[in-house]
Amino acid sequence: MKRQKFLGLLLLIAGILLILWPLYTNHQKQAAAEELKQQWTQNLKAVDAKETKQPVATNGSGLLTIPSLNFEQVILEGASTAVLDQSIGHLKATGAPGKGNYALAGHRSFTKGLHFNRLPELKTGAHVIVTTKSHRYTYQMKTSQLVKPTDLSVLNQDVKQATLTLITCDPPETATNRLIKQGVLIKTESL
Repeated sequence: MKRQKFLGLLLLIAGILLILWPLYTNHQKQAAAEELKQQWTQNLKAVDAKETKQPVATNGSGLLTIPSLNFEQVILEGASTAVLDQSIGHLKATGAPGKGNYALAGHRSFTKGLHFNRLPELKTGAHVIVTTKSHRYTYQMKTSQLVKPTDLSVLNQDVKQATLTLITCDPPETATNRLIKQGVLIKTESL
């Protein structure tokens, strides 16, 4: 009887740990993303305090801000699993901020991170800001669409106006499609 109680208790503890593990890993990833963002913004503030024109933020290529979603995340280079587990990533074969079709990808599922979880809420007309070491680019969102993962037309670089493309999986559980939000550049400011 004692053995059965012990085995039951052991199984109960194992079950609780299995339930808590995704919560713990998500918390760790969010904490790492927040630390990355703080390092980036602190580096910019430190440089601004020295009144120089060349900020030296060392972690990430920029900061993506979506005011309507209360979202701010560091942009890393690349879209590998290692990059997307930390933050959002710039697809290297696409344009740069303010030039061409600048494409950013981010996870949107419970187990992979929460970086673009609220992207479906981003409305047409909303402003999205990309801050780099030397400029701030403001885009106005124009389109939203679902495409198959094999449809790369959304990365087309032959655009008439500088474009921002935000990409995430849809639905988060199966990732059978890609949710695409695109906007055009409406303002460029030097820092």
